[in-house]
Order: sequence, then structure tokens, then C-alpha cells
Amino acid sequence: MKRTAIAIKTGLILGLGALLILASCKSQDTTTAGPDNVSDSARKVQDRVDSLRKTHYLNNDLSIIFLDATSWIMKTQMALTRAEIAGNKKAMVDSLVINSTQGDTLYLTLRRMYEAGAVFATSYTEKDQYRAMREPDSSKLWLQKYFQGNTPTEALTTLQKFQNDATVINKIVRR
Repeated sequence: MKRTAIAIKTGLILGLGALLILASCKSQDTTTAGPDNVSDSARKVQDRVDSLRKTHYLNNDLSIIFLDATSWIMKTQMALTRAEIAGNKKAMVDSLVINSTQGDTLYLTLRRMYEAGAVFATSYTEKDQYRAMREPDSSKLWLQKYFQGNTPTEALTTLQKFQNDATVINKIVRR
């Protein structure tokens, strides 16, 4: 019983430490004007966290991340293609992507993909680029950022960019 309590306390302390490190990296990223202003200590912590994340990814996990992302991009493309044929109106994108569970799932799968890209990227420029693609940290706001006010044709162009990113990130991860 005493061992269990000690193990729980130790786990909580380690978890809190990791949380504080991640929070400091997050606050450092959001308060600087650009990627060149990030301090060396924040970069070292970020590199260490990325190194730990790499060890936890398995090949099956990575395959699932890219299959999910590609699958949801294709499902959304099919829905938008039907909308494009039906009239190509801006309101269609709002109902099909922004205000739907399909859009929420698209956001979550792409977020996982961009996180994997940030972890496995070799340059800080790529890491920052992929981390920026996860912002804002809300599915609704993220979907509005990339799709609001678009016609289905414009939304399809955006989805093509995400598909290209999936291909590039997959190559980075598989090196």
C-alpha cells in the first residue's frame, strides 16, 4: 500500500514536471515574434521532448496517422466535390466542413499528422512550420481559419495543400 502511494506521488511529480516543461515551451513559442527569437534553452527542451515522443511512436502508429489523415482528406474532398457540382456556394463549405463532425475529425487527424511532422522534422524552420499548422488550438477556430468564406472549389485547393503536406511529412518520418 505504501509503495503504491509512493509510486503514485512519483508519477504525479514526473507528470507535473513534464507539463511544466511543455507549458514553458508553449509560452515561449507564443510570446516570441518569430522562430529566430526562441531561446536556446527552449529549443533544447523542445528537442528533448521531441526525442521522447519519437521513441513512443511505433511504425503502426505512424501508418495509422497518415492513413487517417489521407482518408479524412479524401472523404472531405468527395463531399466538397458533390457540393461543387451542386452549386459551388460558400455556405456549403460551412455546413459540410466547419459546422460538422466530419470537419472536427479532419482537424484532429491533421493535427496528429502535423505533430508527427514537427517531431520528426530535422530543421527548426520545418518544426515551427508544422507546429504553426496546429494553431489555433480549437477545431472550430482552426476550421474557420482555413475554410470560412471559401467556395467548395477553394476548399478543395486547401485540402490539396494538406494532402501535399501529408506526403512530405510521411517522407520525413520514413527517413
